[in-house]
Amino acid sequence: MSTFEKPIVYLVDDDQRLMESLSAVLRLSGLTVEVFESAEHFLNNKLRTRASCLIVEVNLPNMDGIELLKHINNLGLRLPTIVLSSSGNVSDAVRAMQAKAIDFIEKPFIENTLVKTVLDVIERT
Repeated sequence: MSTFEKPIVYLVDDDQRLMESLSAVLRLSGLTVEVFESAEHFLNNKLRTRASCLIVEVNLPNMDGIELLKHINNLGLRLPTIVLSSSGNVSDAVRAMQAKAIDFIEKPFIENTLVKTVLDVIERT
């Protein structure tokens, strides 16, 4: 990655207020953020090679966030993924980790904690 290109964080969530708030915090940390309101919308866009992290909500309409992660894995793409959940149920956490998520974070969460996790992921890639 060129030193002039900012890492891209993809954010997939149908909660508009959360996406606006989290996008602003991530941008203040020097990241480029692209937001998608559904898994299908995300899949219909071309992924960029400098993408560094995906943040996805479990509870999305039609295709849930874990199904999206499995689909990405089946395509042979390796995109470090943080799964968010408004329900916080243990079976979702297990499914997320089995789908190779790097973290599972329950909502509500402290934005700075999530940003630190994202920055750690980017540093490792």
